[in-house]
Amino acid sequence: MSQEMGETREPMAADCVQDALRIANLYEHVGKDFWIMFASKAHQQRKNAFVNGWEVVWSRPQVPIPGILVWHVSQRTKQMTLDSKLSLPYDIPLDGVRLSEKSKDLCPELAQTAQKSGSILLA
Repeated sequence: MSQEMGETREPMAADCVQDALRIANLYEHVGKDFWIMFASKAHQQRKNAFVNGWEVVWSRPQVPIPGILVWHVSQRTKQMTLDSKLSLPYDIPLDGVRLSEKSKDLCPELAQTAQKSGSILLA
């Protein structure tokens, strides 16, 4: 049995955003902007299981950290937005043959964020 592209990733991403929104709502009473950070990695003992970690911080992180997603929650607008300059999701490298060569699929923000992290080299 094989999976279709996105069959697992899309529901997991939706769950992640729902959790971030739940956390944002829990902290809305603080009266100032804050950032929600998320990381996930494979469980060390259980096959096909993940360990997720969340942290709320009161000042904007200085640099992107590989494997971390960051949402900014604005007190003024009451909006939660993914901070594309700080979010640097980890992903498994893919064979170049499988990657899109269409310019519309290019994400320059992710490449810029990777460069700013100081820990990722781009080929």
